[in-house]
Amino acid sequence: MKKLLQIVTKSLSILYKILPFFIGMYCYYPVFVEQDQRIYPFLDCLYASFRLYSGVTESDIPVGALLQVARFLALAATLSILVNLLNRMNDIINGIKLLGPDSTVVYGDSVYAGYVYGSLDQGLRIRGEEKFIAGASRYLLMFSGDAANLEFYSKNYESLKNKNVYIMLENISRQNIENPLITVFSIAESCARQYWKDHPVSQSERIAIIGFESLGKNILLYGLQMNLIDFQQHFEYHIFGDGAEFRREHTELDKMTPDEIIFYDDGVCEYAKMTHFDRIIICGVEGNDNIATVSKLLISAPIDCPVYVYAPNGDIITNLFGRDRVICFGAASSTASADMIFNGKSMEAARRQHEFYYKQYGGTPWEKLDSFKRYSNVSSSDYMYTIDRLLERGMPVESIARLEHIRWCRYHYIHNWKYGADTDSNKRIHNCLVPFSELSEEEKIKDIEAIKSKM
Repeated sequence: MKKLLQIVTKSLSILYKILPFFIGMYCYYPVFVEQDQRIYPFLDCLYASFRLYSGVTESDIPVGALLQVARFLALAATLSILVNLLNRMNDIINGIKLLGPDSTVVYGDSVYAGYVYGSLDQGLRIRGEEKFIAGASRYLLMFSGDAANLEFYSKNYESLKNKNVYIMLENISRQNIENPLITVFSIAESCARQYWKDHPVSQSERIAIIGFESLGKNILLYGLQMNLIDFQQHFEYHIFGDGAEFRREHTELDKMTPDEIIFYDDGVCEYAKMTHFDRIIICGVEGNDNIATVSKLLISAPIDCPVYVYAPNGDIITNLFGRDRVICFGAASSTASADMIFNGKSMEAARRQHEFYYKQYGGTPWEKLDSFKRYSNVSSSDYMYTIDRLLERGMPVESIARLEHIRWCRYHYIHNWKYGADTDSNKRIHNCLVPFSELSEEEKIKDIEAIKSKM
């Protein structure tokens, strides 16, 4: 039935395109035959009938209703043909783009999709619309919700199963993805990683995180991994937002000593008491809510510490309150850029780090690593930003190796690993989840040599 419907539709499409020509022949030929000045009336009739497709009729011929209908049908047919030609040209252009090794098709109605598309090389980017475009090197799925992205992937699975696919998911952990061709990314995660690189710590701080949705959670998680600067440090992370579910998902948060995490599950922060913090990070999802929070905060208390506000749509907040009082972060143009999404620099640094280990000590090659181990290396490469600053301060390599081991332990604790005498990845047990001083000499040397390899 479907095939028959397609045949009927195609036949009607052809018919309405050629019908004006035959109506023209029918209307013009009897008149042209009667005109003595016409030497070749049939050829003149053909020419006049073709001219209908430009909306022109013969000036010396009476235009009846039938010929008028033919003229407008012909114009419609001409427009349809032009549209088809433009689409065909677009297909040809896209076909040329698909030849590139990094050709990328971007699908999705998320506001971030436009930013990523705009940051891609013009000669390699294609905006996917309703139809599926085959043959690209990479596919980027950025619909507004996780369900829509997964639905698109499922619908086009046969076409995507052997392709590199990047899927924007905010509530599904990449640890659950075993296919090495699928890369899961999160705008909130990218924003948090970049925040701590742009606004690093230099000493122990009392940090307030207001708003504990996806961004607030990632700000905390990446802060715990990157803010390791001293053995005597004591960071306090005060979380204003419901953290009950977060604590159920992360059962080893008590292992983050000497740092401390304090939750205020009701989300209520008494603005007058916020003066004792060293930095305040406002992570609300809605921009207007963040503006209201900043306003109330600055009115209610003499805030003397930096106030960082998530502002994906620009720095209108700093224009309102002044740059010396409020610092915006998370602009969509940077957190949703191609460099950030494809994570090329961090991934390459992580690959080099793993290859050093692999060549020195054996193990699993990069291509066969699962997501957990691959992103453990990414976490380590992110920490390199902190290591560079520690080296500038003159910290010995051995001390930095001890801090890097703490970071490695925290990455595992965040994913609910525990210590055990015998390592078992399936049970999330590792025998190196101990203080650096309790590691074997061989393991200590591995960590120290790894730091030296990055220098």
